Amino acid sequence: MGLNEKIIFIGILGVGALVGVVSYTIFLDLPPTPENTKSIYRQDLPPPPTAQASSKAESKVDPATVKADATLTILEGAATQGSPDYDPKELSVKKGNIIKVENADSLPHTVTNGAGPNDPNSAKIFDTSLIMGGEAGIVQTEEIDAGEYTYYCTVHPYMTGTLKIE
Repeated sequence: MGLNEKIIFIGILGVGALVGVVSYTIFLDLPPTPENTKSIYRQDLPPPPTAQASSKAESKVDPATVKADATLTILEGAATQGSPDYDPKELSVKKGNIIKVENADSLPHTVTNGAGPNDPNSAKIFDTSLIMGGEAGIVQTEEIDAGEYTYYCTVHPYMTGTLKIE
């Protein structure tokens, strides 16, 4: 590269830097407003799912005050793949029973019907939603038909178990 090319190259870099500094200075204090965020490329996000849509059997009561007919425990360390996760692994209850789900782990978990996140029927029968570490949730079975249902944790899909409703 000759001397002239080097001078031209440095000049182009200098002009680019100058344009960048001027643009930054002009737009620094311009906050986004509805007027200056309109674009043909902008798409609004869909509204977050409501608790109603996630399950008919989801609890609307406080787990601390309800008398449960059965307890399902999410064991401490369940988030580590290969560790024991749900106790009991297979739970049998009668239709209409209330199942209290206690999360003994420090991480959030769920009890959601289905074989995993790709199951098209996932969360259509029951779903506790997120149960934070040390807290509890409820699965009500009065609207669930008798049968055997696999369930999993939506946060850690390798955590699985079976619920049998008689």
